[in-house]
Order: sequence, then structure tokens, then C-alpha cells
Amino acid sequence: MVGNSVEVLGIGTVNLPAKISPTQTGPSSHGILRLKKVLHAPGVLCNIIGQPIVDDYQVTLSPGISSSGSITNLTDGRSVAYFKPMRSARFWEVRLSGPPVGPKVGPSPFSSSGLYMIHAFWPDSERQRFAALPASRQSQATASEHLTLAEKAWVKTHYGTEFRFLRDYGLSIFKDEDREEGRLILRAIMSDDGYESAT
Repeated sequence: MVGNSVEVLGIGTVNLPAKISPTQTGPSSHGILRLKKVLHAPGVLCNIIGQPIVDDYQVTLSPGISSSGSITNLTDGRSVAYFKPMRSARFWEVRLSGPPVGPKVGPSPFSSSGLYMIHAFWPDSERQRFAALPASRQSQATASEHLTLAEKAWVKTHYGTEFRFLRDYGLSIFKDEDREEGRLILRAIMSDDGYESAT
């Protein structure tokens, strides 16, 4: 995939439930790694944490037996995540919380016999284009109380339920502000795909 471009479908904030230490257990062993300015690019081989993380966190890389580094909150110094040990992996990998706290994840996309070099770059022109989108879409995609019939149908076709749609964007169906943000995201996606969201 050297030199290829990948389509970005959106940008937003993702909350990753993560283990904070390889030695802690129980409910207090989980943290939330809140990543901002996350690009939604389904065509990428794996998730990549980019430079914006250093705006909110200190990332320490220190290969060891039980972990290969940690991520701590800049405001209070609390650990929010750690990296799995790099025994067989060639990349730093955040240790996510497993179910029921965290998501169920699939197998690694990396083959043990493969050789990989990943370099992701987001051009300034694209950054500026995405930075301008929220203001231009705000007038078009107001967050009404409920999803329209067309929006419900789109969600059902692509995600099954509103819960799954919101979850995939790091949002909660139980929070009104998250549902409002979800409606804005949905309307922006549908608009980009040429769908009308009206009933």
C-alpha cells in the first residue's frame, strides 16, 4: 500500500476503554483513552494513533516484559492506558479492556510472516477542508429530536441499530448530547452519500 491514498469518511472523538496497568485488576484497572480528531478511514489496515494525542497525554515508550509503555493524562498524571509487550508484535498496541467493559475485537490484521511499514500522513489541505465542515454543516444538519424514517432505514441497513451506530463513533445511546452528536454525524454521512434525510 505504499503511496496509496485512503478515503476519510469523517472525523470525531473516540473513547477507548483501556487497561491502565498490566498489574492491576478489578473495576479500577480500567481507564478511558479519549482520542480527539480521529479520522474514520475504513480502508486503513489498522487503527493508528497520531500526533494529536500529545495535546492531552504523555506517551512513554519503554519496552519491557509486562508492557512496552504507557499513556498518562497531562492534566493530572493519571494512567489511562498501556501498551502490550512487544514480544511478537512489531507495533505498539494499546491494551484495550475486554468485554463487558470494552469492545469485542477481531483477530490482528497483521500476518506473523508479513513485513509492514506504516506511515500515515494527512495533508494540510484535507485538514483545512475537514475543519471547515462543522460550520457549513451546522446550518444544513440541525439535530432534531428524533431520527427521520429515512435516517432510521439508513441506520438499520448499515449498522442494524442506533445503539451500534453510536457505539462505533464512541457515543452512548443513553446520553442525549451523544445522540444529538450522532444525528449530526449521521446526517453528514448521508449528505456526503447523496441521501435525503427528510421523512
